[in-house]
Amino acid sequence: MSFTDNFGNPKGLLGRLMLVTMEREHLPMAKWAFPQLEIPQSGKICDIGCGGGYNVRRLLEKSGVAKVYGIDISEESVKKAKKINRTEIGNRCEILQGSAESLPFSDGELDFVTAFETVFFWKNIGKCFIEVRRVLKSGGTFAVINNYGDPKIDWEKKVPCMTRYTASQIKTLMENAGFGEISVSEKGTLFCVKGCAK
Repeated sequence: MSFTDNFGNPKGLLGRLMLVTMEREHLPMAKWAFPQLEIPQSGKICDIGCGGGYNVRRLLEKSGVAKVYGIDISEESVKKAKKINRTEIGNRCEILQGSAESLPFSDGELDFVTAFETVFFWKNIGKCFIEVRRVLKSGGTFAVINNYGDPKIDWEKKVPCMTRYTASQIKTLMENAGFGEISVSEKGTLFCVKGCAK
């Protein structure tokens, strides 16, 4: 596996190293985004593409008594996220290995779903957004937070497993999946798109 393949699915030693680097690089995005999120104080929350689990930990800190799930396709990510959140595993937290295309939840089970810096790696993003809509309660929120990166750089060439989307494109994808009351906020290359399940 090449270094760039680890961006979408960290594996082995390279993957473990990348998970540490990702947290450091994504911290400014998390600090910018979290104040914009109306995190439920009860119910069920899921962070899809949870990586090393740092945003799961932040969600636990800010969510009162809500149960927080982290899901990632990468076995290394799941191991790291369990370690980072070990004090809440089996209590308010559960970390699972899985894909955004087939989430391990019943229809309308979740209150809030986040996706930090992950949707660019979802192979069938339209199907994934429909799946997120399926597992959200009516009135539940889906928040996509990303860094588009330097528009002058051909990121898809540098990282072949990724496809970039603008905030406007994410908004359209949410609309197509059945979300309403969609809001978009941007700061430089960062964006946060939030939609409400109808």
